Amino acid sequence: MTKTGKKPEHVFGPNQLDSRVRERFLANGHLDAKVLEKHLGELTDVADKGEGIELRQPALSAASEPPEEEEGE
Repeated sequence: MTKTGKKPEHVFGPNQLDSRVRERFLANGHLDAKVLEKHLGELTDVADKGEGIELRQPALSAASEPPEEEEGE
């Protein structure tokens, strides 16, 4: 909800602050670097709340590497 108490209108399209598209918006002038810096500065650091996981990614490994054996096999 916004400060006025109204729900924001649904906007179709990418969020300018989305990390997947922000470089494009910065390059073409649709996003101000100062706005981005302000947004990033306001984000809270939650890294200590995360948990790491390991996933095999066969497409990223060399074809000559044998698959890793799992315990108990």
